[in-house]
Amino acid sequence: MNSVSWPGVLLNIDMIQVMRRLPPRIPMDEYEELMERLKDIALVRQVGGLLSWDQEVLMPPKAAALRAEQLAWVSKEGHVRQTDPKIGELLEKLEGERGLDEVQMANVRLARESYDKATKLPTEFVTELAKHNSKSVISWTEAREKNDFSIFRDDLAKSIELARKKADYLGYETLRYDALLDLYESGLSVSRLDPLFQGLRDNVAPLIKAVNERGERPDMSWVENNRWSQEGQEALSQRVSEAIGFDFEAGRRDASTHPFCGGPNPDDVRWTTRYSEIDPFGSLYGSMHETGHGTYEQGRPRNLDFQPAGTANGLGVHESQSRLWENQIGRSLEFCEWSLPMWKEHFPENMSGVTAEQLWKSVNLLEPSLIRVEADEATYNIHIMIRYEIEKMMISGDLEVDDLPDKWDDMYEEYLGVRAPNRSLGVLQDIHWSMGAIGYFPTYTLGNLYSAQLLAAARRDLPDHDEQVRNGEFGPLLEWMRTRVHRRGSILEPADLIEEATGTPPSPEAFVEYLEKKVERLYGITA
Repeated sequence: MNSVSWPGVLLNIDMIQVMRRLPPRIPMDEYEELMERLKDIALVRQVGGLLSWDQEVLMPPKAAALRAEQLAWVSKEGHVRQTDPKIGELLEKLEGERGLDEVQMANVRLARESYDKATKLPTEFVTELAKHNSKSVISWTEAREKNDFSIFRDDLAKSIELARKKADYLGYETLRYDALLDLYESGLSVSRLDPLFQGLRDNVAPLIKAVNERGERPDMSWVENNRWSQEGQEALSQRVSEAIGFDFEAGRRDASTHPFCGGPNPDDVRWTTRYSEIDPFGSLYGSMHETGHGTYEQGRPRNLDFQPAGTANGLGVHESQSRLWENQIGRSLEFCEWSLPMWKEHFPENMSGVTAEQLWKSVNLLEPSLIRVEADEATYNIHIMIRYEIEKMMISGDLEVDDLPDKWDDMYEEYLGVRAPNRSLGVLQDIHWSMGAIGYFPTYTLGNLYSAQLLAAARRDLPDHDEQVRNGEFGPLLEWMRTRVHRRGSILEPADLIEEATGTPPSPEAFVEYLEKKVERLYGITA
């Protein structure tokens, strides 16, 4: 036997050769320390998220100044932990280790991305930014309620200034705006988005034009000539959200000025919607949108709690889940057939004589409108494109804040043929800029494209999909998304996740095909 003797050890030469081929030891002490530090950072962020949720839903008005201080402190504490040099040392030791598994490699990669970005931002800047955003949300809310842009004007100007500073700190190759886009979707850039929006304009604009020129409009009198109680809207939204699969033992529904989904953990997911007595669709489809976000959060891998790899995979993927349930499921004829009895139960007088096909045609009304969150599927991306073009101009300095309201209205008139009668229905309609979320809007369009691609793939695996929706059986589709998207967390890059789930790289083709078929079915118009 070929062997070598070490003190107290007798090893076969063949065994030594095998051991040499094994991957090196994973430095688990370093990895475990990194995970503990990242858990602390995650917990700080979760506390901040709950404070932000409370600010939007329950906080008394007089607490605004105090809340700004609280959120600034939380942001500062989180940033101090995230930029601790020890994290950099641990990452250096772990990077390049061949013994890491898929999840461990993802955690190291994501931690490196966060660490590098965080260390570029001074702690005092992060504190200032958090304090300003909290204050700005309050001024935006008041400005929107009073239809007075001047109330929000100065805070918006500072938000733009801070966004430029953030981009400068983070660094960029060509455009400042690229640095902001990358915060919300890894690798997103103007060079990637410009062709995408151009392609959508080329393929979708002709459909919109053809429908408008035909001038056919479904009968909306049953919607527009009635008042819709908030009580009925709340009951309908609750039942639909439960049917889709949102777990209200691990979440809750509330009302806010602008619908959103938040919450720190799959066991605590919170979403909001809003109600209007003249529009019952806003609350239902807003609820379905946020339910999509909520089911994604509740479906994240529980064995990866507090780990970067266990978080949702970018805003584009997140929006794919919300847009899927809101539009491709919620605005399907099969869904309308299933939900019609509930409509009739909660609004018996308003729904008298209304058929499932009438409901379907009404919820798919295709015509230019002023409000993004109420836009139809065909025009929605035009709303996003307008915001995208405006953000590029704001960050580059080509558009001054005082010119913004009129520029907004001019672009709506140019691209959609409508003009806002007031600022609340125009430039003040969205909360995003008050929160400093410049660069966020394009992820909505990515979500539309991803959702169509994911549903097309799901249909291949679920041949009874339409009948299941018609019967209110949403479990198979939700489980498909759980397996392919939710439980995969952020282990892969967003584009890689979509390719893994669908078999093809991200593409607008599925969305365009879906939209063309729907327009043909609704209006008899072919591309």
